[in-house]
Amino acid sequence: MLWALVAAGAAVRAARAMPVDPMGRLESEFLPLAPYLPRRGEVGYLQAFENAGSDEAVRTHYAAQYALVPRIVAARIGQEYVIVARDAARPGGDSRLDGYFLLRRAPSGHSLYRRLAP
Repeated sequence: MLWALVAAGAAVRAARAMPVDPMGRLESEFLPLAPYLPRRGEVGYLQAFENAGSDEAVRTHYAAQYALVPRIVAARIGQEYVIVARDAARPGGDSRLDGYFLLRRAPSGHSLYRRLAP
C-alpha cells in the first residue's frame, strides 16, 4: 500500500513537470464555437486591429483553423459567420463588424458573429 502511494505521488510530480502544449490549449479555446457553425464551408476570421502579423496573432488564427476542421477559417470578413479572436476587435466598437450580430462568446473570450439577414 505504501509503495502504491509513493508511485502515485511520483506520477503526479512527473505529470506536473511535463511541458504545457500551448497550441492544444489555444485550440481548445475555439471548440465551444463549433456547434454554432455550419459543418463545412468557409468561416471568416477578423484579424487583430493591431499587430495582425505578430507571432501570437498568427498562432491564434492557426489554432482556430485546426480546432474547427473541416471548416476553412479564412482571414477575412464577408462570410455569413465570422470568428473574432479575443482582443481582435477595436475597443469601443469595430466598424468591420457592421452588419453582424454577436451569436456566441466562448468562455475564453473568442466570439462568433453572424451576418444580419438582408
